Amino acid sequence: MAPNFTFIDLFAGVGGFHHALSHPAFGGECVLAVEIDDQCKIVYQSAFPGTAIKGDIRSITRTNDRDATPEEIASRVPDHDVLCAGFPCQPFSKSGAQHGTRDQTRGTLFFDIMEIVRAKRPRFLILENVPNLVGPNHRDTWRLIKDNIREAGYSVADEPVVLSPHRLPRPLGAPQVRERVFILAHLSDGENPREPAPLLPKPPVPDWRPDRWTLAGWVDEEDPGTAYQLRPAEEAWLAAWDAFVRGVESDYLPGFPIWEHEWKLEPEIPADCPPWKEDFLRKNSAFYAQNRRFLEGWRKETWDSAGTRVQDFPLSRRKFEWQARAVYPTRVGRTIWSLLIHLRPSGIRVKPPTYFPALVAITQTPIVGALKRRITPQEASLLQGIPFEPFQDANMADSDIYRQLGNAVNVGAVQLVSRVLFAHADLDWGDGITEGTVPGL
Repeated sequence: MAPNFTFIDLFAGVGGFHHALSHPAFGGECVLAVEIDDQCKIVYQSAFPGTAIKGDIRSITRTNDRDATPEEIASRVPDHDVLCAGFPCQPFSKSGAQHGTRDQTRGTLFFDIMEIVRAKRPRFLILENVPNLVGPNHRDTWRLIKDNIREAGYSVADEPVVLSPHRLPRPLGAPQVRERVFILAHLSDGENPREPAPLLPKPPVPDWRPDRWTLAGWVDEEDPGTAYQLRPAEEAWLAAWDAFVRGVESDYLPGFPIWEHEWKLEPEIPADCPPWKEDFLRKNSAFYAQNRRFLEGWRKETWDSAGTRVQDFPLSRRKFEWQARAVYPTRVGRTIWSLLIHLRPSGIRVKPPTYFPALVAITQTPIVGALKRRITPQEASLLQGIPFEPFQDANMADSDIYRQLGNAVNVGAVQLVSRVLFAHADLDWGDGITEGTVPGL
C-alpha cells in the first residue's frame, strides 16, 4: 500500500517524529533519518530497521572542506513531502548582517537544515526546539529563523506554536510538562510568506484543564525493584522536609524558594546581589523570624543512623520549593509523600500528583511520593508516547534510556501540530487522530 506522504527525520534521536507520522492515521513513510548519537541510532534502527540512517547531517551538506552544491545535496537526500527536525540551536552570528540572513546562520545546524530545504523543497517543514528559542533573549535568533524560512519560499507564522503534552487531553496528551516550540511552514504561493497568527491557538484545547490529569494508568503500582527506590541519603533528605511541612504551625507555606542555609534574623545581602536574590533572602529571613522556635528545633533533629542533620545535607538539598498549596490549602494532613518530588540542582521541589515535570537528559528523574520511588524507564517511555521495546531490544542502561527520552520529541504533540499543519493545506493526513480534540478539526 502506497504511503500518504514521505518524510525525512533530521536529528532523529530515538524516533519521536517517526513514531508520530508513521502511525496508521497519518500513513507517512520515512525515507531518511539522520542521527549522530550512536546509542540513539541503535534504538532507532531497532524500532525502524527498514529506514536508511545517516550519522551526520554534514555528510549531506558538506563535500570535503566546502559547502555542498544544491545538486550534490539533492542527490544525497530522497524526495520527500515533509521535513522534520528537532534541531539543536547553536547561537547565531550577530555579525555580518550586511551579508544576509543565510550567512548569519552559517556554521549552525539550522543552516544545514535550510540547505536541504533549498535543495529538495519539501512541501512542509516541522521543526522543534526548546521554548527559549523564542524567548526575550533570543529575538534575533527567532527573526533570523523566520527570515531564512521565508526567503526559501515558505509561509511561516510570526509566532510559533508552543505546546506541552500536559495541555492536551488523551489520546494525544500525557501528564508531563514539556513546553516545546514547533515551527510549522509550508511552501508559499509566492504572495503570502507571512502568517501573523500561529496555526494552533494557546491554549490548544480551551475547555481542558491540566489539573484534571491523574497518575492512574501512567505509573505501575507494582514494585519495580530496588533500582528505582530511594537511596538512604535521599530518604533522609525527604524525611527532613516532610517533617518540616508537617511541623510548621501555619496553614501557609511560602511559595518562594526556601533556603535553610540563609535563615538569619538579618539577611546578609552581598553588595552585588541581584534584586531577585535579595528578595528571596529577605523573605527567608522573615519566614525564619516568624517560625524561629520550630525551625531551630527542626535543625537539631537527626535523619539517619549516622546522626545527619539538615546542615550536613548537600547545599542543593537544603533548598526546598513548595508548589502544592492547591492540594493542601491548610496544614491538615500535609505531607510531601502524597506529592510528586523532583530533586533538582536548584533544590527539592514538590508539586501536586497530577502531571510530571519535564523529563530531562540529565538525572533528575521524577519521584512518586506515594510509592517512594522514581518513575521507571518504561513509565518515562509511556509519557513520551514512544514504545519501550526498542530500548529493551537494544539492552540500554537505564541512565541512557532516561537521557534519550529526555532529549526526545513527544509523539502526541507532534501528531497534533502535524495534523493542524496538514489541515491548513486541506489535506486529510492524520484525520481522526485529533477528532473532537481541537476546535475546527
